[in-house]
Amino acid sequence: MTRSSGKSWFSFILSVALTVALILVVSSFAQAQSRTRSVPFSYLPDQTEDQYNQRIKQKTLPVGTAGFIILSKKAAGIYAVEFYSNELKKIWEAALPLSATEEVEAFARNTENALVLIHRKNQETATQGLIGYAIDLKTGKKSEIKKLAEAPLKSRRLGAAFSEDGTKLVTYNYLQQQSGLKAIQATIFDGSLNKVQERTYSFQDLAGIQSANVKIDNAGHQYVALINNNATRLSVRRYNQAGPEIKGMDIQVGGVFEGKKVYVLDTFFALQQDSSMFAAATVADEKTGDFYSLKVIKFDFGSGDMKYAPEFRFTPQYIADINKLNKTGSPAVKRLSDIYLSEIVVSPDKNVLVMAEKKYNEGPKLPFAAREIHLFSYDEFLNPTWHSILNKSQIAPASEGFTGISYKANLAGNELQLITLETLNGKTDLFSRKINMKDGTTAAPQPLKLNVSTNQPLAYLKDFTAWLNENTLVAVFKPSRKSKALQLSKIIIK
Repeated sequence: MTRSSGKSWFSFILSVALTVALILVVSSFAQAQSRTRSVPFSYLPDQTEDQYNQRIKQKTLPVGTAGFIILSKKAAGIYAVEFYSNELKKIWEAALPLSATEEVEAFARNTENALVLIHRKNQETATQGLIGYAIDLKTGKKSEIKKLAEAPLKSRRLGAAFSEDGTKLVTYNYLQQQSGLKAIQATIFDGSLNKVQERTYSFQDLAGIQSANVKIDNAGHQYVALINNNATRLSVRRYNQAGPEIKGMDIQVGGVFEGKKVYVLDTFFALQQDSSMFAAATVADEKTGDFYSLKVIKFDFGSGDMKYAPEFRFTPQYIADINKLNKTGSPAVKRLSDIYLSEIVVSPDKNVLVMAEKKYNEGPKLPFAAREIHLFSYDEFLNPTWHSILNKSQIAPASEGFTGISYKANLAGNELQLITLETLNGKTDLFSRKINMKDGTTAAPQPLKLNVSTNQPLAYLKDFTAWLNENTLVAVFKPSRKSKALQLSKIIIK
């Protein structure tokens, strides 16, 4: 009797102990939002960079399954490209000395090379130029300087665009006449920066051109997106890589509507790899400057068709919806302002998401701010499906600009994940928001529990955040539990 009771009591104690241990393990697992590995990271801010309109917004690029490359300023007049393995071991580093008249213009990679373009000015010859380096991804060996383009210093700044896979490059020079832009002189290069073709894009049939930007797809076809007709019309021209074929599509998005004269305020163009391009444009009332509507178009050069989404009006109710989300104690919004189109995301199911963000600078040497994100969703036929507004409040010192605020997006299937640096519930951290592209369902922001420092400046460098896969990203931030040094961290989200 006694022996049996002892065994029962021992079994009971063992059961309780195992249960408690299991609860602790489960609790620990539930609380762990991420697992990190870190190494020290050296970085020097580039004070010559336009902090409001950054030329290179992505300074970390994944390289297949082998690791990733980083472009950063290491010292005065010295940039470097570094290759890291997935275990954060530095494989090689290639230094890029820059003179006082040179600026980094573009950064890309393909399966063979890392590619860096540099813009230089020559006051003695009154010229500007683009030069480039191809850096072997296996060895880190840097090519000789490659001269890519040259133009008079008084001309508009030379432009450049890489294809999505980094195998094609187009550089371009604007040819002006007194009456405005008349043509663009372009040169196409391969993935090693060898010249392939020269081409001239003529716009003699267009008037009142406000802007023109060139893009190139993986096949080498070039696309010129233009705002013209005195900021009322969007035009896209497609130039065939293999021959002289030119296709063009135009659409009037401004003009007189309901007795109001409206004009194009902001645009965003997203080139796809199926010979199509999406365009989003916000238009404003010419008399008052108030935001009037959002217009979304798909220029499909494969089918020769153009799809046009129903206009989305920015009504007083829309402004009221923003104020409902405002929980920061800021004054109520009376009119839309400082809203900039930031991204167009297309899911595997062809759902289209247009994103816009409120971003502004409070004045010279005053803080920068990034506020709410506006989301507008459409199906593959550009029928509206849902729209929403995500509230966030981010502030950065004038010395940082938008380097550490705004957001980073990653599409995994039909789920969009946003990473932001914020202070929520008294904790400063990187937060993850997940958005269902189909129905707009958005999960509450979840902290990655990285314990990011609140000390300014340079607590987090958004430009170096990159997704290696849907569960793994790398980022540069300053942990509060360690020294003041920045850390390059690999973060696995559970």
